[in-house]
Amino acid sequence: MRRRVIEESVLFISVAKWFFLASVTGAVVGISTTIFLKSLAFASEYAGGFSLYFLLLPVAMFLSSLIVKYLAPEAEGHGTEKIIDAVHTRNAKINPAVVPIKLVATVITIALGGSAGKEGPCAQIGAGLASTIARLLNFDDGDRKKLVICGISAGFATVFGTPIAGAMFGVEVLFVGAILYDVLLPSFVAGIVGYQISSALGVT
Repeated sequence: MRRRVIEESVLFISVAKWFFLASVTGAVVGISTTIFLKSLAFASEYAGGFSLYFLLLPVAMFLSSLIVKYLAPEAEGHGTEKIIDAVHTRNAKINPAVVPIKLVATVITIALGGSAGKEGPCAQIGAGLASTIARLLNFDDGDRKKLVICGISAGFATVFGTPIAGAMFGVEVLFVGAILYDVLLPSFVAGIVGYQISSALGVT
């Protein structure tokens, strides 16, 4: 009986811990991706006021490439593939500089007519912020990976307004044909919190 009580207590504490961590991560990512999406909307609207704004695309591509190359090479590319690489080869350790650099480079590229999406940057921003939180809390590799998955879920949920799909994306994108069930609940929580934050701020 005593052993059962101890096991149930440990389980409860673990669930409560990850509920809290996922909520905090979801809130931070929700606010950050909202800033990104609002900045993108503002920049696109401003640039759209000039009829020949697309002529600045070569300059925009050069500038964004320069920023990424010299300030945060990890921010290069779509975003999702960099997250997968970080999780599998660097234990989900992501340079904090990726977050602002990815944000700025993507806004410059898309606002001036570049062909790029928003989901990759949002997922990478979420992963970068989660990795930074894990570093500040001195998490081990396993917990860092879990928190990064929560960050991915929150970023994906924010950009598409789909918290459930965001959670599923976060737990399956890193491993083909497999789902990390122990991160499923925290991912749902992070996705829902991120979505609620972005909705309250007028994005989704």
